[in-house]
Amino acid sequence: MSSWLMRPAGPLPGTWRRSMPASLARSLTAGEASGFSPSARGAPEMDAGCEGRGAGAGDGDFNEPLAVTVRTRVAWLVVNLGATMLSASVVGLFQGEIARFALLAALMPIVSALGGNAGTQTLAVVVRALATHQLTSSNTLRMLLREFRVAIFNGIALGAIGALGSYVILGNAGLSVVFAVAMIINSIVAGLVGVMVPVALDKANVDPAVSSAVFVTTMTDVMGFFSFLGLAALWGLGG
Repeated sequence: MSSWLMRPAGPLPGTWRRSMPASLARSLTAGEASGFSPSARGAPEMDAGCEGRGAGAGDGDFNEPLAVTVRTRVAWLVVNLGATMLSASVVGLFQGEIARFALLAALMPIVSALGGNAGTQTLAVVVRALATHQLTSSNTLRMLLREFRVAIFNGIALGAIGALGSYVILGNAGLSVVFAVAMIINSIVAGLVGVMVPVALDKANVDPAVSSAVFVTTMTDVMGFFSFLGLAALWGLGG
């Protein structure tokens, strides 16, 4: 092994510099002139980055005592239970339409489920951005508008595929149109609440990694059921 590869840490002595290849010596000289020193700056900068990463959303749950973790999560699950009852009450408003047109019961869980999945996707991205400090108050609006556009495109794609599939299987054009429009509406709702809910909880000093999903899934369930069944009633599918 060449002697210049076995140099100690610190500034390069003249003897080490003269023994290494000329191209490497010129590169190191330029680096020292700009103030870069791997031994002096590399490790502290990496440590600082590691300390900063994960200091926001979701901090502490993994290292908390088991009793604290269970108590925190159960509390939010109880809230989720109440929110699920709210979703069920929305379905109850349209039980007459469902009784007259049973196919509505077959498709409405698809609308709410895909809305929930879309909201969870957005939620995961936002929580990660909050945890790594990539999402701040200065770029929240830009993030919201970006996810709004993504939700529109996703909703159109899912609505078109869902409408085609439901028409092939069920053979009802009106039901397919209602299904597609409800998918678009719920996808937009999912994209918006997937950003706004974790940001609002983070500003309120509530861990969005634990609590956001409760509110996001509740909103997508409620809007999914309401938009699909409401549009079906307006279209006269239950008549």
